[in-house]
Amino acid sequence: MRKYRGMPMVLVVLLMTAVMFGGGCGGGSDRMPAHPGEIQPGAEYEGVLSVQNGGEDRVLMRTRYEAHNIETGDSVEPVVALFVKQEEHLDEATGTMRVLSASEISRPTPEQVKAFLKDFWDAEHGGPADEGVNAREFLDFLAAHNMSLDQFFRYFEALDSSVSAFIDVIETYSTKLSSFDGKDIYGETESFCDLLGLELREYFQKIILVFGTHAAYCDKLVELGGMGKSTLYDAYSKWLLDQEVAPEDPFVGFLNYLKARSAEASGARPGGAAETALEVAKFAWDIIKDGKAQVTTDGAFTSVLRKDTTALDYGYAKRNETSIIHFKITDAWIKSWVLIETKFRGSASYDAVNPTFGGKYLQNVQFDVESAYAQWGMYLNVSAQVSNVTNPASVENPDPEIDVVARINAGWLFQSFGRSAYFRAKGSQGIWFQRWGDN
Repeated sequence: MRKYRGMPMVLVVLLMTAVMFGGGCGGGSDRMPAHPGEIQPGAEYEGVLSVQNGGEDRVLMRTRYEAHNIETGDSVEPVVALFVKQEEHLDEATGTMRVLSASEISRPTPEQVKAFLKDFWDAEHGGPADEGVNAREFLDFLAAHNMSLDQFFRYFEALDSSVSAFIDVIETYSTKLSSFDGKDIYGETESFCDLLGLELREYFQKIILVFGTHAAYCDKLVELGGMGKSTLYDAYSKWLLDQEVAPEDPFVGFLNYLKARSAEASGARPGGAAETALEVAKFAWDIIKDGKAQVTTDGAFTSVLRKDTTALDYGYAKRNETSIIHFKITDAWIKSWVLIETKFRGSASYDAVNPTFGGKYLQNVQFDVESAYAQWGMYLNVSAQVSNVTNPASVENPDPEIDVVARINAGWLFQSFGRSAYFRAKGSQGIWFQRWGDN
């Protein structure tokens, strides 16, 4: 996964390849298109990422998208899709928005897509290169697997730019895991890699190193419960917490554990490792699902407490919350045309204590949703995952610290995008917002 850096406050950027509807002044249309057939080349949209505090938005990032025709030959119908035209990031040193240079961003371009279709996709599928490729069929393939152009090219590159290897992975994962998480498999894979600090290429290479085939690995994921709701990350985190000595290569160590793990031993701890003194509830949960807030449902929170205790066993907790995280996509020219928008913030009950043992604990960490909106035909989902569970204090008086990653996923048909908001919560300090990151 590429990382984009270059500012005093590091904003790791992986913005969406293609948004969705066209229209806007750039395409000569005076109304919001109702379906993809109305997208016009030249139409533009704008995505804004910001932190809201005291009623004012502090813009961290702004991206402009423009619709382009994808044409691969005179005998095939062109297809219109959206591509990143310009990106701006907040420069913390000057307090101004800085336009990124071409060397600082890497996004699929219309030319890159056309070249791929002619040089790889068409030849791999038996079509005559001189007659062009049906770009609509390619984009429909991405739609069937819920992959954006950005994500497709990341997977393609990670699998050594081999269409056959890519198709093998996509078909294997989709077939083996379809009953568990459907079209979320590939986003979950990238989220897992992001939380572990793994390159996508490394992820696939280490799976083959340990399992030999992707099919064998997927069989183990089926035993585990799939990848939806971050079951994989949940199992990995619990396994890592139970290791008495830090593994040299944690992911390979976990893969070997997963390979040796039997279906009957799903609740067993590997290697007789000692149980941890702390317990983290709910490693992953939904915040917004299909444009509707989910934080009021049972279990839509996490906590870090001593094992065999509940939140009711603690008292004197304090409460704090972060600034509002604001994410929206609008028409680039008519700002009142909002396609997608959400506002949410992290909150925590912290500094909780128990009179019979030491330590300061996180009694509750969750997200409060102020608004969630997606125009008809579009989707908006926000989920949260816990990572990097540590105790920087003593065993007798723990002060647990966790990272919580809130992932925004939105889109329409084959065009999808996402962002991540990184938070940190600590037993003695509560929760605070850290940065925006890849998704």
